[in-house]
Amino acid sequence: MFGLVQAFKTKSVNSLCVIIALILSAAFPFLAFDIPASASVYLRENPELLMFTIHIPAELGEQAKVIFPDGRSIDVGKVRGVPIKSRYPGFTASKYGIGGQVIASAANAHHIQVSVEGGLGRTISLIPSETFVAASGMGTSFVVEGVGGAGLWGRYAPFVGSPVYIINQVGVPVLFNSMDLFKYAKAIEIRVYEPEDEIDYIEIENKEGGLAWYHDGKGDHQFAVVESGVTGTGRFEGSLYQSLGKVRANHPGVICVSTTNKYDIGGFQIVPLTHTYSKEMQKTRRMSQYIVLRGIDFEDLTGHAPFFRGYIRPSESEDALSRVGSVVCMIGGQWRELPLISGLTEGSLADVEAFRIFLR
Repeated sequence: MFGLVQAFKTKSVNSLCVIIALILSAAFPFLAFDIPASASVYLRENPELLMFTIHIPAELGEQAKVIFPDGRSIDVGKVRGVPIKSRYPGFTASKYGIGGQVIASAANAHHIQVSVEGGLGRTISLIPSETFVAASGMGTSFVVEGVGGAGLWGRYAPFVGSPVYIINQVGVPVLFNSMDLFKYAKAIEIRVYEPEDEIDYIEIENKEGGLAWYHDGKGDHQFAVVESGVTGTGRFEGSLYQSLGKVRANHPGVICVSTTNKYDIGGFQIVPLTHTYSKEMQKTRRMSQYIVLRGIDFEDLTGHAPFFRGYIRPSESEDALSRVGSVVCMIGGQWRELPLISGLTEGSLADVEAFRIFLR
């Protein structure tokens, strides 16, 4: 009898909870939080959204290609180096990814997450032959003819989260989530898909407690809060290969923006709060060269869309026609181009009220 009474009480309470939830969802629809379709670290591959595939042969002298869904292809440079090992551990934020995906997309290098082992990422890289890249490591990169900020590191750059496949000796694609697979590789392929959500731009208020949101055809969707704004610029080496007012890099723990012309160094970075607790990033909470973002309810933004996965990639450095990857700022209530600032500064961006990053 006691068990029946308890079951009745439990059933009644559960029913009451369901009723209350239904009432709240109907009465307060604004409580719903809009999350981009690509927010998951697992990309759902939709052939209709395929933009292009990057094909890199694992043989010196062979031609790397970008292949389009209609079968057209373009040559993007010969392979001048093939990795003989992986890098372990990779850069710190690589631990926030999963195997078989692009973990960083930048004007000077792309990094591929092979696996996460012991809480640390294992990576290999794809770098241009005429660009210095410290993060890749010796012998751990595909090297393809080219220069940073163009081609594979410009208009054909992948998104963070793009799936990466080994093409084995019989031509079968296998997700590249183990270095053991590489011994059978004839090539690797990176499939680059349009994001599922058509986000036009991301906007960030440059002040403590400011809001950050993304804008699409349905309006604005708040996604983060500014923990601290940026007032200065830093000597981020990769900005050497990107033009003024363009995204230089995106990975699970950073958006890097160039404030200089190509072949000069200067920029600022946007980082998620959780990543600032990593050992080498703790100083960023006290530095003027970083915007720090946190989730609305302090949820972790690291490695999640739309800021740190799936939507942002570097643009072609010399392409004035495309807005993709371009960044503008608001000063005195007016939108304008970013000011030209090089080197390490402390107060050069103090007048900036907001930033807007175009994704389309």
